[in-house]
Amino acid sequence: MPAARLHLLEQLLDGFITKPEPGVLVVACSDLEVFYLIHVLTSVDERSCADRFWIVADPFTGPRAYVDALAASLGLQPEPSQTPELRLHALIEQLLATLPPGDHRLVCALTPAQIDDPEGFASLARTLLRPLADPRLRVILRDELRKEPRPTAAFELAAASPCEQHFAYTFSLPHELVVADIEAAVDDPQRPPHERAPALLQLASRALGHGRLTDALARCEAVVQMPVDPALQALALALKADILRQGHDLEAALSTGTMALESAVAAGSLPVVVHAAMALGDLAEELGYPTDATTYFSLAERAAVFNPDLQARAHARIDALKEHAC
Repeated sequence: MPAARLHLLEQLLDGFITKPEPGVLVVACSDLEVFYLIHVLTSVDERSCADRFWIVADPFTGPRAYVDALAASLGLQPEPSQTPELRLHALIEQLLATLPPGDHRLVCALTPAQIDDPEGFASLARTLLRPLADPRLRVILRDELRKEPRPTAAFELAAASPCEQHFAYTFSLPHELVVADIEAAVDDPQRPPHERAPALLQLASRALGHGRLTDALARCEAVVQMPVDPALQALALALKADILRQGHDLEAALSTGTMALESAVAAGSLPVVVHAAMALGDLAEELGYPTDATTYFSLAERAAVFNPDLQARAHARIDALKEHAC
C-alpha cells in the first residue's frame, strides 16, 4: 500500500537528516510522485524543531530562472552578476550563517515539481554533488525517473559516486496503488475536507480522461460545495469548465470558466489563473470572439510570471490571433 512506501521514504529521510555527517541525497521520482516526496519532507520538517528546512518545489525551467526563484523564496533579489551555480552556493552559505549555535542542521530540499530543462538541472545539481565541508548541511535533490539512464544526470552520478556522502534512492508508487489510496480517501467520512477535496479532483481528472463526464462533473461540484481553501474551489471550477467544454456545452463552460477565473484571482492562485485564462482564451476563440480571446491570453501571460514557458505559450497565442486578424 502507498502508506507503507511513504513510511519507508520517511524513515530514509529521517535517517539521512539525523546522521552526523553532511551529505547529498538524490531521489528519482515522477512528476506525480514528487508531491508525495514534498508531503513527507514537510511532515519531517514539522517535527524537526531544531533544524531549518528549505523546501522549494518551483518548476525548473532553466538554471538562471530557477536560482532567481530560489532567491525570491527567501525574499532576496536576483544577482545577475553571479552565475547560477555561484548564486546557489551563496544562498546556501547565507542560510547556514543564520543557523543558531548548537546542534542544528540546514536541510536544503530542491524538489522541482517539473523539470523542463533536464540538462540545465543536471549541470546545476552537479555543483552540489561534491564533498560537503559543513557538517550541518544536508542536501536533498529531486531528479526525474528515467527508463534509460543518463550518465551525466544527478541520480546516476550520485548512484555511481564513490563518495560516502552521496546517496541515490528511487521512489515510485505504482498507478494502481495511488488510485486505490485516492479512492479510500474519498470514501472515508472521517477524513477532513482538505484531504478529501484533492482526492476528489484527482478522480475527476481520471474520470474525464476515461470519458466519464457525468462522474467527473459530480466530483468537481462536490469540491465546490466543500468548506476548503478558495484556491482549491477555484481549481474545481476550472476543471468543471474543462469537462463542460469536453461535453460540448460551450456556454456553460464559458460561464463556469469565468467563475473559476474570478475565484482564482480573488484567492491569489496564479497557476489556476493561468489555467482558467488559457482555457477561456481557447473557448472565446472557438466561439468566434477573438478580442476576448486576446484579453484572456494576455491575462495568462501576465499571471505566468512563475513559469517562462507558460508565458511564451500565452504570448504565442496572442501573436497567432494578430496574424489571423491580418
